[in-house]
Amino acid sequence: MRALASWTLLWAASTAVAGEQAQSPPPLPILAIVEQQKQIRADDVARRGRYGQLPLATRAELLSKQVEILSLVEDKASTADLSRREQVEVFNRLEWIEAAVNDTEEERMICRLERTLGSNRMVRTCRTVADERKAKESANRNLDRRPRQVGGQEI
Repeated sequence: MRALASWTLLWAASTAVAGEQAQSPPPLPILAIVEQQKQIRADDVARRGRYGQLPLATRAELLSKQVEILSLVEDKASTADLSRREQVEVFNRLEWIEAAVNDTEEERMICRLERTLGSNRMVRTCRTVADERKAKESANRNLDRRPRQVGGQEI
């Protein structure tokens, strides 16, 4: 599990500066992902280590994320066999599991495929949950400060 977590952290650190375009991660053997998820599931069922104190709702969500990951990687040899969208989905789910287990939700990376302005080209952007929250709060503050007009008069 630590090897996969290390790969995820290295990839996230090397490719994701808030709001910047992220490159594709190096291919990872699907077998490593499957083995990691099996180990997590065994530890969760046995309530060992960090899994012993997870709330029931978090455990249910963890199982759901694992099922989604395993369905995405089914019949694939490495992450290079996944589409860009599937790579992002697998990465986001692995990040969610890692954050839930380590109780580091604010540091969890979220990646998205976004269309470049004026182009049909898709780019991967990655930000932390904290960065996403700050951007949303800033946008709401800016929206609240905007002058409102009705019939040409400010209200």
